[in-house]
Amino acid sequence: PDPACSDLKKAKQSAADVATIADDLNTLIADQDGDLKKLDKHLATLQKQAQGLADRAPRLSEDLDDAVGRINKLNQGAAKVAAGAKKLHSGLGDAKGGAADLDTGVGELKTGAHDLNGGIYKLVDGSGKLSDGLHDGAKQIPDYDKKDRDQRTEVMADPVQLLSRDLHKAPNYGTGFAPYFIPLSLWVGAMVAYMLIAPMNRRALAAGAPAWRIALAGWLPVVAIGVLQTVALMSVLHWAVGLQMARAAGTVGFLFLVTACFAAIVQWLNARFGAAGRILVLALLMLQLTSAGGTYPVQTSPGFFNALHPFLPMSYVVEALRRLITGGGLGPVWHACVVLVAFTAGALALTALSARRRQVWTLDRLHPELSL
Repeated sequence: PDPACSDLKKAKQSAADVATIADDLNTLIADQDGDLKKLDKHLATLQKQAQGLADRAPRLSEDLDDAVGRINKLNQGAAKVAAGAKKLHSGLGDAKGGAADLDTGVGELKTGAHDLNGGIYKLVDGSGKLSDGLHDGAKQIPDYDKKDRDQRTEVMADPVQLLSRDLHKAPNYGTGFAPYFIPLSLWVGAMVAYMLIAPMNRRALAAGAPAWRIALAGWLPVVAIGVLQTVALMSVLHWAVGLQMARAAGTVGFLFLVTACFAAIVQWLNARFGAAGRILVLALLMLQLTSAGGTYPVQTSPGFFNALHPFLPMSYVVEALRRLITGGGLGPVWHACVVLVAFTAGALALTALSARRRQVWTLDRLHPELSL
């Protein structure tokens, strides 16, 4: 047999299958003929609609743009509506709070109206009492004649009169100046005394005596002279000039302390600065006279003397003597005593220090410069 027979058999079988399938397809097509006709009609309709859409296609883009624009405007309006709704929500909250405040205010108004109602009744009662009081007062008003009216008119026109009164008046001009010139004389007395008496004893310095003893030895004689000067001065002022003192014993005792203080200060200036100390004593006297406020209140002096006033002893002496001579409280007197004791102790200490320095020999003192 031919080797191709088997392939032919397979081809034959395949052809038979194809013929069978073709018969089945023909039958299926015959069965679907009605559906194909409907599909043909639908396709025709679709073709017409597609043709209509194609005819409108040139204006479709413009219609779409117009629709998009309207949609955008609609979106903007919706945003504004949303913002207005938000403000409306906030306004409703504020309106709610305002309504609560209004309710509270109405309650307070109601309470106030109730109080006002009660006050009106009280006002009516008070008006009645006032009316009655005015009527009673009108009946009590005196009926002055012309003379009484003129007298009371003068009182109303000049209701205040100036009255001047001195608490501790000095009897004369000299008494008023005494607190200023008495310490001046004591300072000058101490200054003249140390022109005649050495502020430090030279023998004591050479013998090596203690410094405090040297200071006291030069101070006590001048104090004794100052005490005699004070007694003589006050005796003349009282019995010869006629100075009247409110506290005579206190004045004399206070002047003893003033003499001791002034002697200590003048002694130290002469002991420390030698011949130049006399010039310093005079300069210090001038500063004290201008800053003590003995002639005019120190507040009327220039600022420089106002600044020096509390640091110089004569300022306290003048104020204390005014109280002792013409009267007044003793507060400034005790204050002046404390200040003078402090000045005296300080001056004596400085004098002792100067004496101690004078006991130390230096080359300048051993071999002084020649002077013509």
